[in-house]
Amino acid sequence: MLRTLPALRLSAVLVGATSAAATTGDDPAYAVEHCKVSSKTVDNPAYSGALPDNRDFTVKACVTTSGANIRHWATISWDLPESSSDAGSLFNATGTNAEVTAMIEGGGVAVTRRTDLAQRLNKAKDGSITPASYASHWPSRERLFTDVILFLDWKGDGKGPQKLHFSPSPSLPGSAR
Repeated sequence: MLRTLPALRLSAVLVGATSAAATTGDDPAYAVEHCKVSSKTVDNPAYSGALPDNRDFTVKACVTTSGANIRHWATISWDLPESSSDAGSLFNATGTNAEVTAMIEGGGVAVTRRTDLAQRLNKAKDGSITPASYASHWPSRERLFTDVILFLDWKGDGKGPQKLHFSPSPSLPGSAR
């Protein structure tokens, strides 16, 4: 076991050095992330009992540059109340999803990806998901950012999907910099 400790230390140093070099942005081969984190607490409109029923959602919206490519992605996480210890079907599958959109500053949508969330949220467990990201080689000087919207369609509330708009990522210039 003592023989592996120097190797582990060296690995940690290399990971730290690689991370530090990646954040400097000096070499276009390294990706540089620009992210914004925001949170919302949501009440289950179909439940009015004594137990707590609020769900906490956190979204990390990111735009990443690597050379001339721009990647749009987000991580969505949720914390459920203690009252949701049993798996159930609280969300309708057709209206419960996340939209991660590459936006052009000043208006306009470049690309939107939609990811189903109902199955994961109905498991009654805390969790997170990073939907499939996408990259573009945007051929203009337009500024781009990543926008994230959650749609929660609660069963039994008599309403359609509830729209939750989270803070977008910072914006970056397109590929022709």
